[in-house]
Amino acid sequence: MTLLRPLLLAGLFLATLTGCSTLISESGETPIELGERFAVVPFVNLSETPQAGDRAASIAVAILRAKGAPRVELYLPEDANPLMYESQARQEEALMMAEAEGADLIVTGTVEEWRYKAGFDSEPAVGVTLIVRRAGSNDIVWSGTAASTGWGRESLGTVGRDVLEDLTNAMPLIRSLD
Repeated sequence: MTLLRPLLLAGLFLATLTGCSTLISESGETPIELGERFAVVPFVNLSETPQAGDRAASIAVAILRAKGAPRVELYLPEDANPLMYESQARQEEALMMAEAEGADLIVTGTVEEWRYKAGFDSEPAVGVTLIVRRAGSNDIVWSGTAASTGWGRESLGTVGRDVLEDLTNAMPLIRSLD
């Protein structure tokens, strides 16, 4: 009994340290070659935070490049009203631009949550769905969704990066044989 209490407290402490996060991933039948040409388009913003889709897309580009993808291009068309929450029209414009420029894979997504929670600590909370499609055919190669909350002193960008890194870690990325 005396050993159980410290173990229980240690387990609760570790659970608190890691924050609350979830990841659901669905793999396609073929791996994603890092040597292919990636086009990242603005994510559809379903959150109440302006430009959250653009922020998530920018972070996704940096993570893919860090994982060894040399040809990753971010497509962010001009926005008539950057304070608008919905960015689906911009995503469609970016998709057309990327396909016209010869992208192999299109990385799209939605941002479901990108905010600081109300309350004493104001923890950051992020929820993102990521979809990788084959350009031209529009076949889904991979998709996943992840969400996480962080500590009160943690930044929203840090939690967003962690969520997007979890998603890209779940992708079946392989190095090209070139």
